[in-house]
Amino acid sequence: MKQLLLSINLVFLFAMGLFFVAPVHAENLRVAVASNFAYTLKLLSVDFNKQTGHQLLVSSASTGKLYAQIQNGAPFDVFLSADEKRPEFLVRENKADALSEYVYAKGQIVLLSNLTSDTTCRDVLTSPDLKRLSIANPETAPYGAAAKQVMQKLSLWQQLEPRLVKGENIAQTLQFVSTKNADAGFVAKSMLHMGKEIDYACIWDIPTDMYAPIKQKMVILKQAKDKIAARAFIRYMQSSQAKEIIKASGYDVM
Repeated sequence: MKQLLLSINLVFLFAMGLFFVAPVHAENLRVAVASNFAYTLKLLSVDFNKQTGHQLLVSSASTGKLYAQIQNGAPFDVFLSADEKRPEFLVRENKADALSEYVYAKGQIVLLSNLTSDTTCRDVLTSPDLKRLSIANPETAPYGAAAKQVMQKLSLWQQLEPRLVKGENIAQTLQFVSTKNADAGFVAKSMLHMGKEIDYACIWDIPTDMYAPIKQKMVILKQAKDKIAARAFIRYMQSSQAKEIIKASGYDVM
């Protein structure tokens, strides 16, 4: 009986030890995220912290700008890109861990317009009243590249290019439309799910076959490949809880 009580006490002390040790091993994780996903990552970070104790320190900008910062030695641990190619470049350049590559979301674009149309919102693009059209910079932002592909598909790129107002990222692009500094703009569909009321006259939900799939990939950077928090975050992003939050934010998941 004494031996049984001793065993129970040892199990109890071991369990209590784990309970008190866990927070000591909680880490800060420096995450670079594409602007379109910043709001969703804020929601995910709360749930991730609750489940693991690890804290995300988030920096957001356009994918191209973050990639350039990483190239120049920015001390990020994880990169959540708005495309596939930049994480793949980092793997090839031996700056990221190939085993951590994961497509965490699939994005879509919509056209928001402050102009009305007698037909469909798509026809705003050929309206003489359209003076300023906002898109993210196609050179640095995948959502901007998708917008350019849509205009090329409609044979409108050359006609509309002189009217373009290019945002540094998709968040700035939405700001141009919402502040009426642009008559219309191509933005991420997920930005309509940020819990903020956005004023617009019409919307065109663009068919996804008009632009290349926007597969958003994440990767752990080389210097963080052994961090407990980085591995925990990759596992978390593949969990059903994370996928539900991502889908509720206007994305598709793999």
